[in-house]
Amino acid sequence: MAFLDILRSRKREETRPKRPPKGALKRVERPVKKQGEISARGGSAFGGKKPKQEKKEEEHKEELKLKTKQSALAATFLLGPHITERTASLAKINVYTFKVSPSANKVLVKKAIKEMFGFEPIKIRVINVPLKKRIVRGKIGIKSGYKKALVYLKEGDKIEFV
Repeated sequence: MAFLDILRSRKREETRPKRPPKGALKRVERPVKKQGEISARGGSAFGGKKPKQEKKEEEHKEELKLKTKQSALAATFLLGPHITERTASLAKINVYTFKVSPSANKVLVKKAIKEMFGFEPIKIRVINVPLKKRIVRGKIGIKSGYKKALVYLKEGDKIEFV
């Protein structure tokens, strides 16, 4: 009786209210509240909390200087420290390991270290760690690869990771 099912579905479609076309709906514009402005309910525009006092302009400028110390070069190429037991033992002899972006090379890593920490590296080694296939609970997965850089510093220079 599939023929009767077709007739039933047609009747259902006819009885449903038709939606207006997409462009026919009008968008209602609401006034935008500024920070600190009190709403009709009695709270501020941002969750009923009072806005924090703004920092002085001088402090704000100092923070910007500190943020710009880590330049765009360092932020794009140095992804972070690579911390393992082996790298901790290498740090004792002034060899520090960083995860770097796949497009980084020795010259860019050297510039980024010099800008970020202020030390001139003696030598840099870049290692490309390949991806590895892993099987977990019978399913095949991939452990993603990455690129790391070993940075050799002079005896007096020291980098501390918090």
